[in-house]
Amino acid sequence: MAAAIAASLPAQTAPTPAPAPAPAKVPARMEGFLDVEAARDVESVKLSSLVFLKVLKHSTDSLPAPPPQTFQQDRNAPPPTNLSSHPDALGVLLGLDLDGVMEVEDSFALPAGETSLGAHSYSNRLLGHLREVQTPDSPVGVYLSTHNGGFVTRGAVDLMVAVEKAAGRGKAILVIHDAGKAANSSDLSIKAYKLSEGAQEAAKSGKWDVTALAENKLTAATMLTPLPLTVSSPALINAFLATLTTPATPAKPSLASPAVPLPPTFLPLVNPLPHSLPEYLSNTLDGLTLHTHEANNLAFMTRQIAREKAKHEQTIKEREEENARRRKANQPELPAISAEIRGGTKEPSRLEMLCLQGQVDGLAKSMGAEAGKGLVRCYL
Repeated sequence: MAAAIAASLPAQTAPTPAPAPAPAKVPARMEGFLDVEAARDVESVKLSSLVFLKVLKHSTDSLPAPPPQTFQQDRNAPPPTNLSSHPDALGVLLGLDLDGVMEVEDSFALPAGETSLGAHSYSNRLLGHLREVQTPDSPVGVYLSTHNGGFVTRGAVDLMVAVEKAAGRGKAILVIHDAGKAANSSDLSIKAYKLSEGAQEAAKSGKWDVTALAENKLTAATMLTPLPLTVSSPALINAFLATLTTPATPAKPSLASPAVPLPPTFLPLVNPLPHSLPEYLSNTLDGLTLHTHEANNLAFMTRQIAREKAKHEQTIKEREEENARRRKANQPELPAISAEIRGGTKEPSRLEMLCLQGQVDGLAKSMGAEAGKGLVRCYL
């Protein structure tokens, strides 16, 4: 009876799986511009005027002193210098890569000492708030303020690597604003860079030791690749500037408004060397002092690693001899030494040394350019 009833019932069909959501398609009008597969390298940088003003303001703000901790374990604290006491403005750039042009639309400053985009970091929380209000929230690079031709810092490199990992495109850019030149000689110096291919490979592996530097042919001169940079204004500002016109007929000179309202200025002919050259010399000597300190740290750590490796080799040799004796005596062998212990201690990172070498080189070149400019003014 039960079998007959079961046979009369309709056969059960397997539930059909829900269709997978279709991937978001790029609009047809943007297919030729958006580099979705990250196949094209960044060839230039287009910086918004708003971001440009934000970077300038952050570079001139009264920033807190840099944190006392260092990125690499030092046997001695670094010597206090005027160059190391300069607080560097550090922030994240937001934008989009369009047809090889990195368009930077917004930015935000980072608190001193933060060089990551972790789950509980300030930058990650701020990006979440920007996403809620539907503003640009895609990190594309880092901006940094330097002094008198300084180079990129290790904190900025670590933040660039974090941006590349977060974006997953390997196209992070670096915008450097020289706040020292702007404050002393009113020379606006803002440049754009990206990590070279060798630096990107070293950043992916997380190794900046001697072997990685030799394999990737990395030096302070080949660490960064310069990019052309242009500053653009929004359409509303361009439209407003277009409405500003000069009067059609110039006003006639009179006693109230003479033809030459101000006497000619001879400020461009003033020799700047008595004021600027001592600061350049001081910063260069401070850079050499920090470079020497880091070189001493690396030498100490290299000797310490050599001693540790000698201990590891001696331990491995004694363990193998003891196991050979136990095998002859038909006794249980001692556990083998793990691969981590066999590998010994890791070599120290040379990233800080690379950054300091570039800093000394940049300071020396800027000092030479300033001296040449003063020499020309002396003979005008």
